[in-house]
Amino acid sequence: MTAPEISLDKAKTIAKEKRNFRASDFLSEDEQKEIKKNNAKGKESLFNVVDAYAAEILARFGYDAYMAWKAGDISNDRMQKFILAERARDSQVLFPLENIIVASMAGANNPTKGGHTPKSLQVAIKILKQEQEKANGK
Repeated sequence: MTAPEISLDKAKTIAKEKRNFRASDFLSEDEQKEIKKNNAKGKESLFNVVDAYAAEILARFGYDAYMAWKAGDISNDRMQKFILAERARDSQVLFPLENIIVASMAGANNPTKGGHTPKSLQVAIKILKQEQEKANGK
């Protein structure tokens, strides 16, 4: 495919119309459609929820537990409880560190002139409460 013919006059008129240029400004409509089609292909996910769940079982419990789960020796409900318990245990380990970070952030954030807590601190406290619920297994 050859490059499209762009004359100096055409380039000057485009330059007067726009200040910012993109490659698509100099491509034909067919080439733009082809690029959009190729970009859409790249957005497909490489794995799904089931793949992520199986990977988490492998990472947390090892190959033997994964094979027992696949064989049906461990039921899906039981494995789900194991996964949730492990996630809660991870949250319990991280919760004190997150609490320290939010506490130090609270010391650096002074109330506004109206006496309101800054939005960033409110969001941090909300996230900390969610993490505490996870750590408690809720």
